[in-house]
Parts: sequence; structure tokens; C-alpha cells
Amino acid sequence: MFGRSALQRSFTPPPPLVLFKSNNRKQTRTTTKTKIESRIRPGRQVEQRKFRMEREKESIGIYEYLETIGVAKSAALRVMSQATMQFEAERAKMGMKLDGSVKFDENEVRKVVEFLQSRDIREQQLGGLITNFPSVLAYDVETRLEPLFVYVEKELGITGTDFAKEVQRRPSLLGLRADENLAKMVGYLESTGSTREEVVEYLMKTL
Repeated sequence: MFGRSALQRSFTPPPPLVLFKSNNRKQTRTTTKTKIESRIRPGRQVEQRKFRMEREKESIGIYEYLETIGVAKSAALRVMSQATMQFEAERAKMGMKLDGSVKFDENEVRKVVEFLQSRDIREQQLGGLITNFPSVLAYDVETRLEPLFVYVEKELGITGTDFAKEVQRRPSLLGLRADENLAKMVGYLESTGSTREEVVEYLMKTL
């Protein structure tokens, strides 16, 4: 007969019972959700496809227009990318919501181009000007570009034709704001004793 101690040594307890949690309910919910999404998704895909096609059509129109005014195809994508970012920044600064009601499209580009042409910017120079300074396409004509030309003519005594020549040589001049940085610079230079002629010469050479 085996003693109690021997039986205890030879007895091996069975492995513990492991309970597995059923995932049937979770799987059922996932399957139901997938079926619902499969019914909804085709409609969304159609809407998204229409939206992309409309945007692509608009983009093609802008690129074709840029090409007609002298912007090379190789530069068009970069020009539009920079102009679009600037447009969003400009409109945000003006307090406009970028909710789709305000968008950067061919009409906005045409407004700027037509304004520049009306200000003696030669047509053969437009492509190079826009390629070198794409942000100008995003500027609002009434609140930014027009006031700049008016200030330069009335306050600095530079004719529109002369300023147009300077702009064609240095397109970044169009980035000046008449009511902000330009007026402040003129006021500062005059406060140091510079004459108006010296101020104009300095601005045209350094900006």
C-alpha cells in the first residue's frame, strides 16, 4: 500500500479550466455594420467622384488659362499651389470662412490678371511675373492691389507706368500693403530726415 505522502507526490492535478469569452455578439455587430456601410458607401463614392471631377475640371481650366498668359506647364502646378495657400491665408485674414462658399478658381485668377493688364503690365511680361511671384494671384483687387497702386501714385508721386515697369522688374513689390508696411516705411524714413525723392529711390531699389 502506498502511503499518503507517496500518493500526493505521484498525483498530478489537471490543468486549470480556461473560460473563453464568446465574440459572437461582437462579430454580429461588425457584420451588421459592414452590411450597412456597403449599402451607404456607393452613394458617397459617387458624390466624392463627382466632387473630384469638378475640381479636376476647374484645375484644368486654370492651367490652360495660365498657359495662355505665358506660365509654362512645368511651373503651373507650383504656381497654383503657392497661390492657393496664399488665397486661403488672405481670406482668413479678412475674416472669411473657408467653407467652400469662397474658393480659389479661374474667376479669381482672371480678376488679378485683368487688373494688372489695366495697370500697364505688358502681356508678354505677365507669365514671368506670375511665375516669379505666384502669390499675386491670391490678392484681392479691391482691398489690396488697387490701394497699392493708388498710394504709390498719389503719395509717392510715381506714375502708374513707372511703377508697372518696377513691378515687372521686381514682382515682389506687389506684396506690399499700402495701409500697413509701405505707409509705415515711408513715415519712418521721412522721420529720419529723408526727402520724399530719397524715400522713393530707396524703396524702389531695396524692396
